[in-house]
Amino acid sequence: MPTTALCILVVGARAPGMAALLARLAVRGFGSQSANTLRQARELLETFRFDVALAAESVSDGRGYDLAESVARHFGTLLVAVPLSETCLWLPVIERGANVLGARALNARVLELELEMLLGDRVLTDRRRALQPARLANGRPDSDRTVAPRRRNGGLAA
Repeated sequence: MPTTALCILVVGARAPGMAALLARLAVRGFGSQSANTLRQARELLETFRFDVALAAESVSDGRGYDLAESVARHFGTLLVAVPLSETCLWLPVIERGANVLGARALNARVLELELEMLLGDRVLTDRRRALQPARLANGRPDSDRTVAPRRRNGGLAA
């Protein structure tokens, strides 16, 4: 079973089907954390590295869009759920640090594919980092060995 990495921040009321989606992603090693308010979300964003923030359009202390600056500063992705009658539409606001609001919208079925793509990129980046050549004391690459990933709190060290 893969090690779970904290990758997803869920802000505000959960959209329909969100619990099942997060459970499927958790099985693949992508953990999540929840925040009820924008204030809590900003504190978590400053403390942990989240690849994706999924926010409700309306949160008790503001709007999900208000997280754009905090997410962009950490080169993350922010998707905001706009409620419809029985489901929601997901609007990408920030994608990997860039403002993309208005470029497209995702339905609930496409959201999971989008998250797998975004989080899959993280896995590839972490694997590349883990396979970087070790450095000698003088900073030169040591061609005889590679750096083994260091474990910290059950996950890979960055």
